[in-house]
Parts: sequence; structure tokens; C-alpha cells
Amino acid sequence: MSDIVEKSSSYVIGIDLGTTNCAAGIYKSGKTEVINLNGTKTMPSVMSVLKDGDILVGGQAKSRSLIAPESTVSSVKRHMATDWTKEFAEIPGKTFTPEDVSAEILSSLIDNVLQNETVDLGGTPKYAVICVPANFNDAQKKATQMAAELANLEVITLLEEPIAAAYAYAIEKERVQTVLVYDLGGGTFDVSILKVDSSGDAAKQFKVLAKEGIQQLGGDDLDQLIMQRVAGEFAEASDINILDLDKDQGISVQKIREAQQRLLEAVIAAKHELSDATSTIIDIPNLIHDESGQPHHIDNYEITREQMNGDIHDLILSTKESVEKALSSAKLTIEDIDRIILVGGSTKIPLVKETLHDMFGKEPYSDTDPDTAIARGASILGATLILPDPELERPVEDTPEFVIDIDNIVTHNLGIEVVGGKFSCLIPKDTEIPEDGPVVASKEYTTPHDNLTELAIIVFQSPEEVEYVTSEGAECIGEFFLQGIPPKPRGEERIQVEFQIDNQNMLKVKASSSSSTGELEIRESNVIDRQQRITPEE
Repeated sequence: MSDIVEKSSSYVIGIDLGTTNCAAGIYKSGKTEVINLNGTKTMPSVMSVLKDGDILVGGQAKSRSLIAPESTVSSVKRHMATDWTKEFAEIPGKTFTPEDVSAEILSSLIDNVLQNETVDLGGTPKYAVICVPANFNDAQKKATQMAAELANLEVITLLEEPIAAAYAYAIEKERVQTVLVYDLGGGTFDVSILKVDSSGDAAKQFKVLAKEGIQQLGGDDLDQLIMQRVAGEFAEASDINILDLDKDQGISVQKIREAQQRLLEAVIAAKHELSDATSTIIDIPNLIHDESGQPHHIDNYEITREQMNGDIHDLILSTKESVEKALSSAKLTIEDIDRIILVGGSTKIPLVKETLHDMFGKEPYSDTDPDTAIARGASILGATLILPDPELERPVEDTPEFVIDIDNIVTHNLGIEVVGGKFSCLIPKDTEIPEDGPVVASKEYTTPHDNLTELAIIVFQSPEEVEYVTSEGAECIGEFFLQGIPPKPRGEERIQVEFQIDNQNMLKVKASSSSSTGELEIRESNVIDRQQRITPEE
């Protein structure tokens, strides 16, 4: 057995673990460096399994999505902290969770970082700052941390993606401004408004004024809308609906999936081309064969930017509504915004820029690379953090002389379910979280029946003020049972529930009676047997 111990790097890697692509960066010699990943600045967040069971990640995996869609997984970030699983025929007996797939992506990312000969990290990356959408809930954040652990990475802190982009924008060049970060990636949309002051030598000040977002809105959804247009016209010409896997069309499901993937790749390419051109052509020879064996093609199909804009207009309009809500929450007008920062590959779509220009009367800022801003911002924060391992020393020239002060706000209304299915809020949305400590709030409840010895503490979050936990947008993020309650007549025993939320928007919940305590353990599934528990009474 070898006694060689792998040397760890003293650099903290900043990671953008995106739905479509991921990126990595470090802070070195007073500036951020985006690390080249096998020849490109980003790596596709795609995993594929070969016939022999070997796993490919990145560009090679994405290429296999055309020939082996059943063995390829993409956009797994959208499934974090759900019951989604994937089994591959090539790896019998193994079931992959979203955390497993994300861990494979992170492991491959680090392997690519190590193969980069232009950046000397002095060892294998051990510590990371990983970015997550501002609207991720606790379970999704914990799932991200678990994926990192499986990839042998220790997450020093999670960082909200819009805040990371603001760090990259404001720290790379000194600013004293109010900025709006419009982050439209492959799977999620976030908008954040921040007050930034990076002019000081000792401290860079950031204050989050408002946050809004849509969890399931991104480039993937735009692609599907464009794809529906093309597939619809193809169905009229061929009588084959390649988007319908349930209908018996005399064609195997595998062949239909392969056709779907080929069309999706062509649509994505067309979308990219329409960022510069006003029209483009889609050609897909032998897209699919019908039950008689006759091939059907997409031949010289023209799609214009105007048509694409029509397809995606409503989704882009919904992001505008989120921007308006953020401005209202921050009590600001469009004139108060000094700079609009675009983040995420989907912001390259002209309709996004046109919508924001029409709204604000000025062009969004274009000097920050939307594909790498998040990784760069994460790397800046990582360089300011104290390494957990005291034996690792970062070179002095690679350690910033400044610190980052961030005053965050609570992303959702946070509370519990009480009798009648009502939502009892403990911490309202937009509550300020100071840099130097968490927000703590508590409420007193009581037992709704005589002689109860157990109560369910069921924690919910909601982006809007709601009366009931069944209201649209309200989401269960965890539950636990407070046991050992002294049996007393209804209303005599007092139950204290305490919420504590930190700067990462990570929540801790504790409940206590006169003789017992319990704490929340975040669950990955929100399926609750509503017949099995009794909730407190206000």
C-alpha cells in the first residue's frame, strides 16, 4: 500500500454548477481567472454512460445525446431534492439520484481543472464556493452540498448566483451603484437588486434590496417552445408527432426519442444563430422513419427571429413581471437603477435585451461575460475566506487585501402549518439578514386537543403572502414531530417554535414544550401523509 498522500490546493475554486453548463474560476495575483475546461471556458452539465459502464461528462457526453439519448442525462439541476432517479441498462443495479449525477459532473469539472497546464493550483482542489439559484430551497441547497461531498469537495459556503455576478461586476472594477442582476440561465430565472460600494480598499459593501425569480424558467423552456413550432409543422407534413411518446405511431419509443434529441439540438443551434441573424435554416435529413420504413426529413425549414420572438414572448414577459416586482419590493423606480447586469447564456437572446431596453430606456451592461460571471464572483469570495485546514496557506499575492460585507435578505416567507391548514409566518420575505449574524424569530403555539403528547411541525415557504399552506406557491420544505409533550387539557401546554436563518438563506427550526425539544431535518421529498399528524394551534 502506498503512503503517498494527495496534496491539497490552497485555492478555493469558484464553481457555477449550471443547468446547461458549468464553469470554474480562481482568484490569483489580484484578478479572477476562468479555468479552461478541456479547451472551452464552460463545460456542458451532461452525463452519459457507455456500453461498458464507463461514464462520460461534458462535451463528449453531450455529443452522445444524439445517438444514445436513453443513456444520457442533462439539466439534472432542475431535479435537485426531488424523487427523480435514473437507471442505466449499462450499469445494472445502480440507481442514480440528482446528487449522484451532479457529483459526476463536479468530479469531471475538477479533473478538467487539474489537466489545465496554464493554471498552477499547487495541488488538488479541496475547497469550493458553489453557486445556487437565489430561489433554491433548503433541500435543494443541501442536495448541492451532498453532491459536492460525493465529489470529494468541501463547500465552504454556498453563494446565490446573482450575488456572485454582482461580486464579479463590482469588484473587478470599483463601483458605487445600484445594480439589477438579470440572471436567465438554462433552467432558472433570478432577478436581484443590490446596492454596491466597492470603492473602499478594506471592505467591499453589498446590500441586497430585493429578490424575485421563477424556478422553472430558463433556456430549456424557451427551446421547448421553439421545438413545438417546428415539430408541429413536421407533424402536418409527415403525420408523425415526435413530441408524443404515448401515441401508437408504429415507431419505437427509442426512435422517437432519438428524433426528439436531433430536433432539440437543431433548435438550440438555430436559437443561437438567431441571436445575430434575422433568419436561419433547419435541415435534418432522415429525422425519422415511419412504420413502412419511409424516411422523413426536415428540409430547408426557415425560422425567423420574429417567429422565435413570438414563440418565447410570454416567458420573457413573465421575467419582466418579476423585475417589476423586485423594483416594487425595493421601493425603487427604473430611474434608480444605475446598471443592468446580464447573467446566463439565455440573456444573449435579442428579445431579452430589447425587453429590458424598452423597460429601462438604456442598454444592459455588456462588458461582463454572462457565461462566466458567476464562477468569477464565486472565486473572488473564495479568496477572501479563511481555509478550514490551518496547514494550507494561500500565497500572499493571491489573498485579497479586502473583505466582502454582504447584507442579504430572506428569499421567501417562512412559517409553519397550524390548525385548519393555515400558514403561520415567522420570518417574512425580504427580512434583512445582517452580515454579523442570523435572523432569529419565534412564536408561541398551543395544543389543539386534550392530552396530546405529539405535534407535527411542518415548515413551509412561499414567495407571496398566503393564508393557507395549500395556496399556490406555498411549498413544504421539511417536517418533524415534537414528541414527549406533557398531556394536558387543550391550550394549557405552550409550544415554542424558533426559526433561525443565516446569510446563505439556510434555515434551522427548533420547537420545544415544557419537557421536550425537536429540530427540523430537511427532507428531499415534500410528500406528506396529511392524515397522520396534528399541527399546533395559534
